[in-house]
Amino acid sequence: MAEPIDAVRTTIEAINRRDAAAVAATLSPDVAFVDAHGQRYEGRKKLMEGWHNYFATFPDYLIEIDKEQAASSGVLVLGHASASYHGRKDRAWRIPIAIRAETKDGLVSLWQVFADTHLPYESMR
Repeated sequence: MAEPIDAVRTTIEAINRRDAAAVAATLSPDVAFVDAHGQRYEGRKKLMEGWHNYFATFPDYLIEIDKEQAASSGVLVLGHASASYHGRKDRAWRIPIAIRAETKDGLVSLWQVFADTHLPYESMR
């Protein structure tokens, strides 16, 4: 069984390949995703659809890990996220991001994002 930090790294690797099915394969069936605005989404299928749509909007989305720390309650990742709206370099952004993740049975069961989403939203105007 994967260590929590390894499970989170595997999820980030799948995200960085922009492969929604591979992301879903790293998630527990009852996974919860909490976005930067506190909206909660649940279930592997719903999250796979969400990632698929997100990758269509930001086809070069990338998470860069600057620091990661395992803790008894899960994993904390600090870094940056970057992308461009529909791949347009004139609408690119890069922002600091924090991710709090929990795992269960080697799969990610919680993925919570903390970020200022002003620049990504501005890129879509």
